[in-house]
Amino acid sequence: MNLLHLSRSELKQLISSWNEPSFRADQIFEWIWNKGIFDFTQMSNLSKGFREKLIAECTLNVPKIVFEQKSTDGTIKYLIQLEDGKTVESVWIPREDQGRVTVCISTQVGCRMGCTFCLTAQQKTERNLSAGEIAAQLLLLPNREKITNVVVMGMGEPFDNYDHLMGALTTITDQKGLSIGASHITVSTSGLIPAIERFVQESKCKLAVSLNAPNNEIRSQIMPINRAYPIEKLLECMHRISAPSYPRKIRRNFGITFEYILMKDFNDSPEHALQLVKILKGIPCKVNLLQYNETPNTPFKRPSEESVFEFQKILRRHGLLNFLRRSRGRDISAACGQLASLNKRQSIGAQA
Repeated sequence: MNLLHLSRSELKQLISSWNEPSFRADQIFEWIWNKGIFDFTQMSNLSKGFREKLIAECTLNVPKIVFEQKSTDGTIKYLIQLEDGKTVESVWIPREDQGRVTVCISTQVGCRMGCTFCLTAQQKTERNLSAGEIAAQLLLLPNREKITNVVVMGMGEPFDNYDHLMGALTTITDQKGLSIGASHITVSTSGLIPAIERFVQESKCKLAVSLNAPNNEIRSQIMPINRAYPIEKLLECMHRISAPSYPRKIRRNFGITFEYILMKDFNDSPEHALQLVKILKGIPCKVNLLQYNETPNTPFKRPSEESVFEFQKILRRHGLLNFLRRSRGRDISAACGQLASLNKRQSIGAQA
């Protein structure tokens, strides 16, 4: 049994079945997730006999970094190999001017959502990550004590792997675990409405919705999920979960982040900006604008700086809070929409 895949409560159940006191589970959990120790023999506050039982009954197989690339802007992309040999990517994004380090983590090997602008969607969906595999992407990184923020925006749709995602968030926020506050964690979704409503009732982490279009015609062309959950249904959900009476886990200062990737001559016109203002009216939110990062086998292009600034100016003129997020790690394909495990990216590139 690989203890990496057990939550603290599941670890307590295992230890209890051995007729050992439950605090032993807390000790093991803290050794793994707080101290980053994966060798049972080094867990010095456990008795020798108990350590021997762990060695005989359990394993502690942790994913490993097999390749890394560093961008000129300081961003580092890590290729992480899982126990079965499959790989995902995580990204270290430092902001020295702000004293922050954000890490972007993955939840699936591949993605089922099929967004046409995203490189991850072009690779075969192989499996979900376990809760331990999701959280371990933070545990493995050099200088992990410097991590201040986490974004679950890597490979995969987090809410398509909901239970394991929530298990990972529990470990990441646990004081005996990675001890990163929920207010410093953002989970991004393409718009799975039932999971969104469940998430805001069960988690204090922040919510981001990948919108990318101001109307159904455009969104359906790039995001197949829009056929199941069209914009009007998605925005009804946003109004509902932001209402004061909604039973959210976060009671105050609740807001939604909408992500809008601007693509040249597709969704970046002044008319599109005005449509966006109209559909988001009345929702407590901010909009993160991103310039498209070009990837193989897609027809979309990066918009000009002028069109981006004009789009942003229109949103501001109408009182819609927005920020232009500069892509980090573009030179190593670590930016938004560019993640795909290395061998898959090489295969996709060969087809271009």
